Amino acid sequence: MASITVTKKSQSFVVPSSTATTTPTTDTLELSAIDRVPGLLHMVRSLHVFRGKDATARSDAAAAASSRPADVIRAALSRALVDYRPFAGRFVGSLCTGEASVECTDDGAWFVDAVTDCSLDDVNGLDYPLMISKEELLPAAEEGVDPTSIPMMMQVYTRFPSNIVRTYIYIYIYETRRPAACI
Repeated sequence: MASITVTKKSQSFVVPSSTATTTPTTDTLELSAIDRVPGLLHMVRSLHVFRGKDATARSDAAAAASSRPADVIRAALSRALVDYRPFAGRFVGSLCTGEASVECTDDGAWFVDAVTDCSLDDVNGLDYPLMISKEELLPAAEEGVDPTSIPMMMQVYTRFPSNIVRTYIYIYIYETRRPAACI
């Protein structure tokens, strides 16, 4: 691995935007029989790389947004959480006994804004083999932590000079593919 530094600038919970037309209520969603099987519960860690456009090819609005991409992504996540409230919620009950459910608490998804001291080209576009430890790029629960105590969704935004990298981790317990649409 190359000696590259990833510095976290800020970390916070992103809650569903207050522009929602519905009054927030705390709904509890029961897990399906498939979702309650402890052996099928796992965390999905994915890495998404987006190369920035040449500054001359951007519109004024795009140029303004590119000067504060983490803010734009944070705001978009907040708006998305209005329609995908379970990702702003928490597990309740026991995953080990198969009695867990999701409480739509609107506590928020975890969001980290980070920067690196290298270009995306310096790390081969984050293609394999990775030149930066994935642990530096992807959030992870500490060893032995009860999955019910962590947010349903965590996202890290890492900025490389002239490029954007968005990384995600979330607990994929739904038997539908719809949660991927939130991303």
